[in-house]
Amino acid sequence: MLTKLLKYEAKTTARVLLPIGGGVLAFTLVTGLANTILNSWSELPTAVEWMQALLNVAAVLALVFVSGVCVFVNVQRFYRLLGEQGYLMLSLPVPVWKHIAAKLITACVWTILGIGYLLLCGTILGGSFVSLSFSGDVVTPDAVAAFMMLFLLLLVVLAGTYLEFYMACAIGGQFGQQRLLASIVAYFVIGFVEQVLCVFLVIILALGAIQINAFAWFEMFYQADSFWSVIYIFTVLILGLLVVNAIKWAITQWLMTRRLNLA
Repeated sequence: MLTKLLKYEAKTTARVLLPIGGGVLAFTLVTGLANTILNSWSELPTAVEWMQALLNVAAVLALVFVSGVCVFVNVQRFYRLLGEQGYLMLSLPVPVWKHIAAKLITACVWTILGIGYLLLCGTILGGSFVSLSFSGDVVTPDAVAAFMMLFLLLLVVLAGTYLEFYMACAIGGQFGQQRLLASIVAYFVIGFVEQVLCVFLVIILALGAIQINAFAWFEMFYQADSFWSVIYIFTVLILGLLVVNAIKWAITQWLMTRRLNLA
């Protein structure tokens, strides 16, 4: 059933994102072509330079708009689940966690594709395509492992960002007709609480590290093998963020299972 939910989410979001993305890509191609032609001229009239600058600003704003739409559409899909659409979707014989998982996976996939889309459009705006070539000295097992750890870290951060949106929506859903305003307020309150807790956590860890002289141990570990120290840091960060994401998921699922209010 999770596969069917994923297909449904992918089709629904694609109806909005693909036409907008295609239109902006076409506009970016026109702008990139204009940049290629105009940049080949040694001197341009002032009016033409202004028009080129305005065209590039419009293209950048269009890319920002696409990014905002991508996030908005994926968050809205979850928000609508807590409203009238919830009467239909939540009546299916499907656990709540599968609904959350389907929307989270879809949102993460679209966002990752969006990052590649923005890189492509940015390259086109520059008036040239960058050819990627790697030498044997660059593509090493250590470099691949570090890249994979970095990608996994960014993926966990991305999932946590959407889970924070979902948790805010679930909290706001407890307020009936005022759920939209309550969701917005909840999101900012959650962000403030997270910042305060992070500050306290950093202080506690720093004091604890001083007490056990952990910095000396870490310096020895780093000097012994810098690669494994990087992997160690990435692993600690990923595990910590996974715990935070699990808490966000648990709160969201509990609110949708025990405290759901579709009024």
